[in-house]
Amino acid sequence: MVGEDRGNLKSSVFFVWGGLCTAAFVYAYFLVPETKGLSLEQVDQMMEQTTPRTSSKWKPTQTFAATMGAEGGHLDKELVQDVERKGSVY
Repeated sequence: MVGEDRGNLKSSVFFVWGGLCTAAFVYAYFLVPETKGLSLEQVDQMMEQTTPRTSSKWKPTQTFAATMGAEGGHLDKELVQDVERKGSVY
């Protein structure tokens, strides 16, 4: 891009680089959700309920243990052992 036989853009290469960086920033800001600290199930739920731009403000309403029917928000040890042994409860 900067050689005389390869485009000869000289210092204008910065504008190509800067334009691509700006496009990447806009893409990430509007289309990539914030998933820090969430489980895969919570990410699925978040994707159904919010947009990537507002995903940083989304808080899970229920835990995985509550979804599985556990009382008090803790999974039963037998249920955990079944999942570890089989790979799924269902």
